[in-house]
Amino acid sequence: MSINNAYTRYSSQILGNRLAADPTAMSDLRLQATRDPKSAVKAVASQFEGLFMNSLMQAMRTTSLDGEQDSNGMDTYKSLYDQQLVQAMSQRGIGLGDVLTRQLTRFVDKTDKPANVEDAALKLEPPRASSRLQQALQKYGVAQPAEAVGAVVRQGAEAAARLPSSPREFAASLLPHAQAAAEKLGVAAEAIVAHAALETGWGRRTIKAADGTESHNLFGIKAGANWQGDTVKVMTTEYVNGTPQKRVETFRAYASYSEALEDYARLLGDNPRYRAALNQGDNYKGFASALQTGGYATDPRYARKLAAVASRVAQTTIQV
Repeated sequence: MSINNAYTRYSSQILGNRLAADPTAMSDLRLQATRDPKSAVKAVASQFEGLFMNSLMQAMRTTSLDGEQDSNGMDTYKSLYDQQLVQAMSQRGIGLGDVLTRQLTRFVDKTDKPANVEDAALKLEPPRASSRLQQALQKYGVAQPAEAVGAVVRQGAEAAARLPSSPREFAASLLPHAQAAAEKLGVAAEAIVAHAALETGWGRRTIKAADGTESHNLFGIKAGANWQGDTVKVMTTEYVNGTPQKRVETFRAYASYSEALEDYARLLGDNPRYRAALNQGDNYKGFASALQTGGYATDPRYARKLAAVASRVAQTTIQV
């Protein structure tokens, strides 16, 4: 069997399952937990195990031998493929789901009323890893199981506070909050939402601290020498003379998305570099071009990408 045929066959097996990015999965799980907490325990544990495995995949992806294939499009493809691959792998599991299931079941059995699965998850004791696994994790710079599971549990418990991951839901949820910043800058709210969508991959790639804490940094704003607030360090792609390079950068962190929007409006409004971006109204191309000219991003195709996303946001809001 050729490599292409083997790849096609394996991909078909993966895609034959329920999509990893299925937007109805969380709703179904919540409904199941409400009706029958015990039956939902295994599904919840499986979700946590999948999140843990996804964290391992993301750690692996941060290591790159060269930047020849780096691009926003390739990053999106890799992210979606990794999610689907993790889902297929988690069907067999690595044992973490079984540990979580046993501990969650003990908690549910002790309660007289329907259990809050998220509260139960927060009370879990982190599983212990074998010495061989610990050595492997340390060698490749991956968080220890206790730390990784703790981060995964926090991610699951905070799921309700995350940005919606579908473009339509993302735009609908953020538009009302972007109005104040839009009025201050003299641009359409859709342009601001599009900027957040481009920087976060429609809410799928938000900037987080090493422990999984959300930074609420919607616009990829870096922390310069004058920044006095909280910060997080993450791996990012920067373009040097048109060539993409991976490097660790320091970004601003906020207490909420509202605070992030206020800082964004202040940055563009007060910085002379972005003066041409102000008062562009619904001229998305003009807004995007002025941001790139002002040095907002190093990607040589940034303006074109931002204008395209803004047009999509505008069409999405019209449909809603």
